Amino acid sequence: MPMLRAEIDYYGLELSKELRDYSQKKLRTHDSTKRIFQGDMRSFNLDMQFDRVFIAFNSFLHLLSDEDAMKSLRCIKDHLKSDGEFILDILLPNPEFLFRDKRDSKIPVMDFKDSKTGDLVEIFERCEYDNGSGICNIRWEYHYKAHPKRSRVFEYQMRMYYPDTINRLLIDAGFTINDLFGDYDGGRFNERSELQIYICK
Repeated sequence: MPMLRAEIDYYGLELSKELRDYSQKKLRTHDSTKRIFQGDMRSFNLDMQFDRVFIAFNSFLHLLSDEDAMKSLRCIKDHLKSDGEFILDILLPNPEFLFRDKRDSKIPVMDFKDSKTGDLVEIFERCEYDNGSGICNIRWEYHYKAHPKRSRVFEYQMRMYYPDTINRLLIDAGFTINDLFGDYDGGRFNERSELQIYICK
């Protein structure tokens, strides 16, 4: 929505057909052009080149191997203009989170109101980290305050990319890292940062 308000010419890529359709329906009142494509970020060809490509909010972490990450980075590079910019936004792995005491394995993540019922829902997270593969097996448990017996579970995996790995992958894919920030305010990246935000050419 901020990009639409700024009249930025945008396109999007989404793996899920259902979410792609939902996004296009939601955007229809603002933009009648179908700009959200269904596709896999490891293998896509939109037959276009862009001034800027970005992957935000840890979506890149669903690529669970160096091989998949490299496939995605090469596709992105093929879709950038010669002076184009690639922005990658991922979290910085936090050892206190990954290797936390098993007795504290379930931690509160967030709460929200169910848009249909108005019920308050709390999300608790369990994480099992494999240090060898760098993959986190994450389980989100949804607890409904007004209905304690009602619950829902969502499980997914994320790969933790440390700076040395993501630096190597970006360079091997042909990118030059022009800048690295540690937060959304443009703060310099350091060992206390929560994010890795790469600005690449």
